[in-house]
Amino acid sequence: MDYVARLHLKTNTDFRQEMVDFCLNNSEQYVGIGWSRLSEGIKSNDFQEYYNRIKQESGKANPAINIFQNAKVDDLFWTRDLNGIYWICRVKSRAEVICDKLMDIGSLIPVEAYNFGMQVPGQIKASFNRVNGGTAGYIRDKIIIEYSKLIFNLLSKSNYYKVFPSKGAVLDNLPAFDLEELVISYLQIKENYYVLSNSIAKKSTTIKIECEMISRDINNPRKAVVQVKGKKAKELDALDFKQYVDEGYLVYLYAPRVINLDKVENVIRIGENDLLDFYEKYKLILPASITQWEDLFTSESD
Repeated sequence: MDYVARLHLKTNTDFRQEMVDFCLNNSEQYVGIGWSRLSEGIKSNDFQEYYNRIKQESGKANPAINIFQNAKVDDLFWTRDLNGIYWICRVKSRAEVICDKLMDIGSLIPVEAYNFGMQVPGQIKASFNRVNGGTAGYIRDKIIIEYSKLIFNLLSKSNYYKVFPSKGAVLDNLPAFDLEELVISYLQIKENYYVLSNSIAKKSTTIKIECEMISRDINNPRKAVVQVKGKKAKELDALDFKQYVDEGYLVYLYAPRVINLDKVENVIRIGENDLLDFYEKYKLILPASITQWEDLFTSESD
């Protein structure tokens, strides 16, 4: 499996809840896309004609149409309902054409779908929330693919997919979004900060920090910023954060290597052992989006 797909159940209809219920909350389940005005008169098994009509109208193939055309049996989709609940879906058969103008459904893929909940890994959540992310897309990260297979097996109470665990420790393998969440949780719990939600960084290479934090201790007012880099990232240079120190911030860094720490005050490196000890001590109250990765990791000696 080279990818998992993600799809918004969103068509041009005023009856979106009815459309979502039709797709997910029935004995027969589906993921669906729109353009019902172009599916009229097409046989259910003639997806190519439906595809051609959409491409001819827009001058290009919409990503959702390409994903539907390429979807094959046993591919996995993530989708989300109107309550913010994420669903994992296994494709049961190829896309078929229908024409439901009320719900604006032009094509359906029959699936076996399970309600997962809201605490999906950050990378999956971000794929749905990304600005200009479109209706559908692919996630090709190997660890997300293996995670998706594991979740389907757990929810279907089967061993349908063979899952290939990653070698190494939790901190070495956590996806970037979830490592950031763990470090921020560490600072909130161990260092007594709260996060300013409007400061959370968008994913941009021009932004040096993940977020801004304020101390909860009224007897020791502080403000801080944090930057997080995983095991494979390049080193961080403490001098790059001097502007924040000059503005009165404490700077917390988590990275495989930090240089020039001795050349600037109030820049604090969070050690790997400190973060791992925190994880082991507080895992029962950490978000499932972080702790659920453990089943995908094995020690080097296994």
